[in-house]
Amino acid sequence: MIGIVFFLMRITVFIVVLYLIYFFYKSLRKPTEKKVTKKTTTTTCPSPKVFIDYTEGRIKGKKKKAIDRHIAHCKNCQDALKDVFDMPKKEEPQSKGAV
Repeated sequence: MIGIVFFLMRITVFIVVLYLIYFFYKSLRKPTEKKVTKKTTTTTCPSPKVFIDYTEGRIKGKKKKAIDRHIAHCKNCQDALKDVFDMPKKEEPQSKGAV
């Protein structure tokens, strides 16, 4: 009877050690890229140049739709665009001859 209990304890310890090794190894691996779903977005946001072109209306077609979809799900890009549109616009310098 004692032999069976000792055997079961050794198996339990072995399983726990394998479990710990597995999770340690898993934590060392590179994280895989997130799959794009309706609720997530790709890991790369548009560059500042693309944002400028987007806000000035120079991006059209499929590229604009892709950026629209990205912005709809990316909190960072939404905040960046909000900051851009909330900024006071610079006044155009008036010409010397203008009244």
